Amino acid sequence: MSKSRLEAFTDAVIAIVMTILVLELHEPTAGSFAALFEEWHRLVIYVVSFLMLAIYWNNHHHMFQAAKAINGKVLWANNLFILSLSVFPFVTSWMGDYFSDLAPQLSFGIAIMMADVMFFAVAFNLKKATDDNETVSIFFNKYYKSWISIGVNVVALLLGMLIRPELIFILNALMLALWVVPERRIERVFQQHR
Repeated sequence: MSKSRLEAFTDAVIAIVMTILVLELHEPTAGSFAALFEEWHRLVIYVVSFLMLAIYWNNHHHMFQAAKAINGKVLWANNLFILSLSVFPFVTSWMGDYFSDLAPQLSFGIAIMMADVMFFAVAFNLKKATDDNETVSIFFNKYYKSWISIGVNVVALLLGMLIRPELIFILNALMLALWVVPERRIERVFQQHR
């Protein structure tokens, strides 16, 4: 089965989700910088959500660049992964309207956790489909980013429910630093094969 169709489909869905994300931004109520500043939290939420989607896309690209083959389990795991990404515009917009409320923050945190879990599921199934491929195996051999992310997701949800809802967004935004740099071991393996 060709992986190029799956990659093209995923690229298209993520591009559409990113486009819808910006459409959920509302213009300021007046033509002044003061009115723009009143919307600062929406802009920050938008940038964080956009960066999260970009990081998922970058890592998905790296993972599939390393893959030699896919199967039906990879297809379904990938479909569930893009399903989890497709709710980002909704939860981002809702949180922008009610930033300090628990329900929108929980929804945002759960969407991120589901995307992290499904990304891990795609990687797991991809490794099984291409078990001889050392590059895909890097996502599991001493590769703790996915586990750390899911752990921080759980902690953020708990702290958001117990202390302040905004902690869900803050902790998940801080996780961007972990994922911004792609896995260097994968880059080294690609350079060796060239």
